[in-house]
Amino acid sequence: MAKAKQTFCLEGRFEGFMAGGKSPFKYLSLRSTSDEQHVIKLPKSVRLMLFRYLQTGDWVRVVGEESIDKETGEPKLKAQEVVRVKPLEVVTTPPQSVSSQAKRKPPKILICQKSTCRKRGAAQVCREVEATLASCGLTDAVEVKLTGCMDKCKAGPNMVVMPDKQRYTKVKPGQVSELIAQHFQADDVG
Repeated sequence: MAKAKQTFCLEGRFEGFMAGGKSPFKYLSLRSTSDEQHVIKLPKSVRLMLFRYLQTGDWVRVVGEESIDKETGEPKLKAQEVVRVKPLEVVTTPPQSVSSQAKRKPPKILICQKSTCRKRGAAQVCREVEATLASCGLTDAVEVKLTGCMDKCKAGPNMVVMPDKQRYTKVKPGQVSELIAQHFQADDVG
């Protein structure tokens, strides 16, 4: 009798990619918070995005399905979602700010990472967004989230600033600092 697949959620430090078959990015190596190493198979749909997005040492959360290999009896992990996160021990919320955060959604910058936007420079835009947020001291206050298609392929790279839902098309890396300054004044965020 075959065992059913179970859902798993692991958080830890990204150690790098591992090759398999024809892809040099088929597997992700993760050192979990319990100091165990996990090798997780990546679906084709996210391999290229993660290769451009993750750097060795990043904290990530991986959600997926666990099954048992019929030949070896070892657990096999296959990711469904991989998200860069902050380590749990660093994330703290002062009690007085909980009510204000509940009313207002946290700010995010969504950047399309599908093929057309990538060809038009989405990876460079993403790097510039992260560098500008870091130089402004907003790395912890504004989340950068890489997305799938935003249905404006011919106008890529596409970016949306939340919670305003302000959409930007044909974004160039040189425009990023101005857009961030426009949306995220230091006293408005956090």
